[in-house]
Amino acid sequence: MVDEVIGKECCGCKMCGDLCPTDAIQFVTDQEGFWYPQVDSEKCVKCGLCVKKCPVLNETVNPNAFMPDVYCAWILDEEIRMKSTSGGAYSALALRMLDDGGYIAGCVFSDDWKSAKHVIGNTRADLDKIFRTKYFQSDTAGIYRSVRELLDQGERVLFCGCPCQNAALREYLGKEYENLVQCDFICRGINSPAAHRANVRELEKRYGSEVSFFNFKNKSAGWTRLGLLVKFKNGQQDFTDRDTSAWTKGYINYNLFMRPSCERCHFKRLPRVSDLSIGDFWGLESSPENMKKGMSVVMVNTEKGRRYYERTLPYIHSEPQDFQTALNGNGAIRICPKYYPRKRGEFFRCIDTEDFSKLVTRLNRDQALKQSVHRLLSRGKHAVKKILHMQKG
Repeated sequence: MVDEVIGKECCGCKMCGDLCPTDAIQFVTDQEGFWYPQVDSEKCVKCGLCVKKCPVLNETVNPNAFMPDVYCAWILDEEIRMKSTSGGAYSALALRMLDDGGYIAGCVFSDDWKSAKHVIGNTRADLDKIFRTKYFQSDTAGIYRSVRELLDQGERVLFCGCPCQNAALREYLGKEYENLVQCDFICRGINSPAAHRANVRELEKRYGSEVSFFNFKNKSAGWTRLGLLVKFKNGQQDFTDRDTSAWTKGYINYNLFMRPSCERCHFKRLPRVSDLSIGDFWGLESSPENMKKGMSVVMVNTEKGRRYYERTLPYIHSEPQDFQTALNGNGAIRICPKYYPRKRGEFFRCIDTEDFSKLVTRLNRDQALKQSVHRLLSRGKHAVKKILHMQKG
């Protein structure tokens, strides 16, 4: 039974729950807010599918995948591009599928903005809910069954999710479907839904109102600022960026609340498991306009992915790029994040008794001091170089 062998290596894909023929697998959420499988021994018929098909235990591969061809891309629709997390590549891929009469499967916020789940849609209104990044784990219970039902009916489907979720779908289906296009995103590591709820809880208390909109990586101050925009029902709003956001610091700088398995991700390897991979094209020098609006990296991993991407070209601007350029700018393609057990443990012990932002700040004063000193030294070196250059002139 999978719960006896997987432990903290579990990525939380929930595929084993969809797969179990007797519905013997439920999911229990631990104190960190992550769910893990729990098998009901009375319902279990010892078929072994949950172990045989687990993408982590089997380290799922795609035999059709090759070393990726890489492109820098952005959607031509300026409004969608500004609303998107990076350059809007996902929206372009989704629009192609919708205009073909197909379905898109992806992650949406709950109505109260405190959780997320995977759903299937076939309208532009559905796309508006799915696109944009959610930086915490999505509940995928039931999505694998739903995708297979559509595929078996001959419908076309574009599935987007974490690499592990794509691997799970591949294992669940057990065969190649020509009418399915799988797309993963460059995942640094997935965060705890409990951490997200704690952040929302503090913000609602601070502003005295419920959240009405939540936007990770908002571009009000530009793509590279990693803005976080939160709007409230009373008309107020809160905007923070990479230097001021407790969420961004806790995630990007300190790795405080990521899932344990992300430190040993089985899917940060090449070739990828999906037909296409998308993300931010960090490290690529471009115009000030592009640096404000955002650029996507698109990795074409299979011939099926290539054919689909070529059919998406009417929606996007696309430029071929070198894979090493993409890798240099976005190490998350292959590098797993590291976290610090002591601080992580204290974070989750105190998450229900301290305000989220104060807790993140308290646990990372030493790291924040190091970063401040580093910034000051960098500015000092830049100033000295500027003075020496002026003297030579």
